[in-house]
Amino acid sequence: METETVSDVQDQDEEVDWKAVVDLLREGKTAEIPCARERDYVRRTTQVVKRAEKKGIAVEVLRGEGVLRIEPRPDAAGNVVVRGAEGEAGFLGERQQERQERREALRAERAAERSRDD
Repeated sequence: METETVSDVQDQDEEVDWKAVVDLLREGKTAEIPCARERDYVRRTTQVVKRAEKKGIAVEVLRGEGVLRIEPRPDAAGNVVVRGAEGEAGFLGERQQERQERREALRAERAAERSRDD
């Protein structure tokens, strides 16, 4: 796998250019994000996993000396796993359905409480 460091793709606030990281992962390349403190390791690990999952990319995050190495995780056939737009839409649709079901359950629960109070 090819490695490309994202350290020079940062803005002034020492925040990572996540778009560049995701683009590298989609290309099957490994990205490295510099981390100066323990807090950075934890925060950026969480961020990169969430962002990659949101884009449909399976990743493996490895901790190095002063960097986090993010590698796209290949499937059994050795191909980088990236869901297409229809996969993302289905995933988002599932989440919306779950939220709707929770809202309806809360409404029913509140209605039951009101009827008991009357």
